Amino acid sequence: MGKPVVTDEDGTRWITLDRPEILNALSVGDLEVITEAVTGIGPEISAIVLTGTGDRAFSAGMHVNTFADATPDSGRAIISSVRDCVGAIRLAPVPTVAMINGYCLGAAFEMALACDLRVAHPEVRFGLPEVKLGIPSVVDAALLHHYVGLSKAKEIILTAGLYSVTDLATYGLANRIVPPAQLREAVLDLLAPITACTREVIAAQKELFETWLNHGLQHGIDTSVDVFADLFNTPATLTAIAQYQMTRSRR
Repeated sequence: MGKPVVTDEDGTRWITLDRPEILNALSVGDLEVITEAVTGIGPEISAIVLTGTGDRAFSAGMHVNTFADATPDSGRAIISSVRDCVGAIRLAPVPTVAMINGYCLGAAFEMALACDLRVAHPEVRFGLPEVKLGIPSVVDAALLHHYVGLSKAKEIILTAGLYSVTDLATYGLANRIVPPAQLREAVLDLLAPITACTREVIAAQKELFETWLNHGLQHGIDTSVDVFADLFNTPATLTAIAQYQMTRSRR
């Protein structure tokens, strides 16, 4: 047990946070391992799944000792590492899934928000406890209001409380809520139709999600026209169209 464990299985990279004795709390070194594991994928990897060891926590977020005796300069360095790690997850060219098996707090909640999809069991608890430490929730906590609306996001962040996945079910935060024993199966079932598509189109679609989040409507529409047209330069797109035509002709 220690730094995150990275394993590849059938085209999926599994990143497992591995300090169950402290609820898989994270260090800056852990963030560097995760960032490298996400950005270092090769063409053989078609999906990334993040999860935690044990049955108590996905992760409690950054270990509180990380912030002890921090200065403005070291605090900036710490949060920049969080930003870079979580940003790498959000911008990965392949689908990313958080398989949430327990408490999901702080920076780990931000990681889950940055993932494309989230699968959790009914006892999962989410929270952003940072204000209790006198520091704000930052970086990809900025995504929270897109999932739950601004009013609920403000409540979650300002109260620093814990919220069950069922409390947030009406907002669609989790794509699937299943019993703990079915988490892995649900993740693989959710990924199957996505990874059956070309890697090129998934990467392009994810880039468009970023454009839609960060720019106005007309810019997003115009950019999507360019992305659509450019994909016809890729052999994988032409092959996928031909295969789809063949499948349709057999019906």
